[in-house]
This record gives sequence, C-alpha cells and structure tokens, in this order.
Amino acid sequence: MKIRKDKDILRFLVMGLGMVLLGIIILCIVPDVVGITWTFPYVIGGLFIFGGTMLIIMSLCTATKTREDLIQDERSVRINEKAGYHAFWILIGTMALVQLIAMVWRLNLNYKSVSPDIFIVGMFSFVILRWYYNRRYGG
Repeated sequence: MKIRKDKDILRFLVMGLGMVLLGIIILCIVPDVVGITWTFPYVIGGLFIFGGTMLIIMSLCTATKTREDLIQDERSVRINEKAGYHAFWILIGTMALVQLIAMVWRLNLNYKSVSPDIFIVGMFSFVILRWYYNRRYGG
C-alpha cells in the first residue's frame, strides 16, 4: 500500500496532530494553572483529541488513494446537485407546513425551537434523495 506524501495530506496530518497536542495540553495544564475544578476543560480537551484523531484517520485513508480516485465524475456531481436542489425544496416545504400548522392551531412555535427538527429533515432528505438518484441514474 502506497501512501501519498503531498502537501495537502501533510497539512491535514499536521492539523490533526496539533489538535491532539492542544487537547492534551488543555487536559493536563489548564485545570492546574487556572484552578478550575469543573469539567469544562476536560470536555474541550477531549473534543480536541477526538477531532484530531478523526482528522488523522481521515487523512490517512485519503492518503492511500490516488488523486484520480478522489475526483468525482460528472454523474456523481449531477446526482449531488439534483439531490441538493430537491432537498432544499423539501426543507422549504417543511418550514411552510410547520408555519401553517402553527397558524391553524394557534401554537406558539418559533423557529428556534423547531429548527433542529427541520435541519434533521433536510439532512435525511438529502441522503435519501442522493441514494435514490444514484440507484435511478446508474450506479
């Protein structure tokens, strides 16, 4: 297995290693220096270590593939565009439906309380539509 060592791969590897190092520094030094006894530095440090580890794993997986394998063909670009377009309209329709339900039944809904659900609907509709168009238009 050949691993590429170009500047893009090395940049992400260094960023991942830096995030892991920053997380270790936050875990070890910050609670002692500042005198914080609550869990905030531990959560932030753990998130940095987790994110850095994920970045290192993703860059190593990308480094094992050739540059030509990472370039999308026209079919997959068109499928992503079509799925994104229709997911956007599903998202707009969901927002209109929520607003209509709130108006008809006189619910006191604001978009702050409903936006995570609408966001999840948009994400799942994009994933499902991308899978459907990939099956429909060859794949």
